[in-house]
Parts: sequence; C-alpha cells; structure tokens
Amino acid sequence: MLDLGAMACCNRYTVLCVDDEKEFLDYLSSILKLYFLEVHSALSAKEAHVIIEEHPIDIIITDLYMPKTNGIDFIKKIRSERSTVAVIFVTACFEKDFLHAAVPLGLDAYLRKPITLEKLFATLQQTIEHMEHRSSKTYVLKGGVSFDLIDEVVYATSSRKIIDVTKKELGLLCLLAKNKHTVLSKTVIESYLWEFESIADSSVRTLVKKLRDKIGESAIATCSTTGYSIVLEERAL
Repeated sequence: MLDLGAMACCNRYTVLCVDDEKEFLDYLSSILKLYFLEVHSALSAKEAHVIIEEHPIDIIITDLYMPKTNGIDFIKKIRSERSTVAVIFVTACFEKDFLHAAVPLGLDAYLRKPITLEKLFATLQQTIEHMEHRSSKTYVLKGGVSFDLIDEVVYATSSRKIIDVTKKELGLLCLLAKNKHTVLSKTVIESYLWEFESIADSSVRTLVKKLRDKIGESAIATCSTTGYSIVLEERAL
C-alpha cells in the first residue's frame, strides 16, 4: 500500500529529472514537486549539466537512453565531479550490459517504464534512507567543506564538487574525523600515517599545511602545545 506520509522526509532534498520524452518528464516533475524541496527538469544531459552547475542537487533521476549523451556517460561525468549525488536510472528495457556499466557508478536504484507511483515512491524512500545513513557519517567542516567518511570523499558543501586530496591527506582527515573531540599529537599522527617509515621532523606540519590549502585554514585547529584537531561547522538549532 502506498504510504504518502513517509514522503514527508523528501522535503529537505532537491531532485533533477532528466529525460528526452517531454510528456513523461513533465508528468514525473509535477508529481515530485508535491513532495521535494526543489525539482528541476532537463530534456538532455547538456541541459542537466547547466542546472547542476547552478543548483545543489541531491538526487538525479535520469533516462538511460538519450540522444547524444546517454545516461551512463552523463552519470560518469557527474560522479567524477560530485560523487555524493544519489542516482536513479529509468529505462524502458532491461539489458545485462546496462548492469555491467551502471554498477561501477554507484547506482542507487533503477526503474522500468511504465512507472507506478508505488514503485516510484518506494524507490525514492529507499534512496533517501541510504542518503540519510551516509549523512550520519558526513562531517561538515568549518569553512564550507564536507567529508564523507563512508566513501572517503571530500567536497565543497554548497556545490558538492569533489576536492582532490592525496592518500596521506585523506588519511589525516580520516584520523581527525574519527577523533573529532580529541586533539591529536604530532606523535600520534606520525605513528598512524607513517608507522615504520623514516620521516622528517616537519612532515606532519607540512601535511597539515597542504591539506589546509585545499579545505581551508579554519577546518583544522592547531593547539601549539599538543597537536591538531578537526573543526566542525556549528549546526543551527
């Protein structure tokens, strides 16, 4: 039975619908606008990219087969820039090649046309549950950067654009996030990141500086006598 009450959880999220069939796109968008914070629609991958550059998008519902750029290629590009966006593919026919191509993209779900409201809402509810599980392991750092501890991805909070970090920088961020209420000494950081390696005395300081250059000075606090700690954004009450 369709549980419309459960759709109340959707009003915090934005959706982008992409499909080259205008009638279906208008129908899908009109339904989703009843429940979501914002709903955007695009008739092509090119239009969708423009919307994504201008608006933060939480969920993308996209047709698999579109002219010029298909859904797989479209999501590959999006994933390279904004890996935290949830993706639901829509397709009129199911093919094994689709699964092989879609699985590496971190596909959240797929829907087969014609789509019933029950199936649409059940899929969206499941997708949002997954998103909210991820968000419980996402740290919003002071200065406008977020860190997804599950997928170990660093991105700009507002635009969702990925910030490239090195393996050592990521290791430092993981260590600080997992010990968010603790000041970690230089010795602790050295033993965790380098263990048996021989390193210069300035290695930790240099690593912190390089990471700050990417995520902002305010994201990591320095305690002169003890070490370093992560600084989280204060949440509004």
